[in-house]
Amino acid sequence: MSKSNILNIILIVGIFILLFFMFGGEDENYISDYNSKIELLEEKVDSLHQKNTALKSKADSLGSAIAEYDIKIKKLNTRIYVIRKQTKEQLNAVDLFGDDELERFFSKRYGQYSDSIN
Repeated sequence: MSKSNILNIILIVGIFILLFFMFGGEDENYISDYNSKIELLEEKVDSLHQKNTALKSKADSLGSAIAEYDIKIKKLNTRIYVIRKQTKEQLNAVDLFGDDELERFFSKRYGQYSDSIN
């Protein structure tokens, strides 16, 4: 081998080493940038999972509150139905009174006599 061949080989190897350091160093920065972005995204995902868990528990508590209110509403509707039925029965009973019975009822109730001359 001649000196020029050895010099060419050393020059080629030097160029490869120089290219490797030039482009190889950027890959590490590139990777570290993406790793930091990935870590930030993982933190966001974790915080969203925590918020989701809190929202699920709140939804469960609201669901149980709705069930309790539904029971209360059914009870109140039943009471309203009973009151309406009783009121209707009382109105029907008053409608069945004749004139004499109504006069007797009000005279007893208000302490008036049917004869106003006394």
